[in-house]
Amino acid sequence: MALSPHLQSIFDALTAAHPKGLTLDELAEELIRKPVTYPDIEELIGALEAAGVDLEGPSTPAQPAELARVLDSARAFAAEHRRRPTVAELAERAGLSPIVVRRALHLGKSAAQEKPGNAE
Repeated sequence: MALSPHLQSIFDALTAAHPKGLTLDELAEELIRKPVTYPDIEELIGALEAAGVDLEGPSTPAQPAELARVLDSARAFAAEHRRRPTVAELAERAGLSPIVVRRALHLGKSAAQEKPGNAE
């Protein structure tokens, strides 16, 4: 079954933005501000799976360069606004998606916990 033009454009954008595939979390992040209904989402998931996209695969690991961008953005934001930024504010300032910001922050937290002398 062919997708409606509205869903086809979203499908095309998703497959172009994620040529190696995407997880359900990444799909949710991509669709959060799109005008889609639950049946639309189910139809998109079906089309993605039919195209061979494994939505249950491992998520893309965070890159140290992304963490550096997020940390630089967080420092600059905090200096300007005298408060900690939200994930959305960090994403906008760093030019990254919120899911990439969350992965980068998780990478930073994991790295900090692995340093010698950081007992929990």
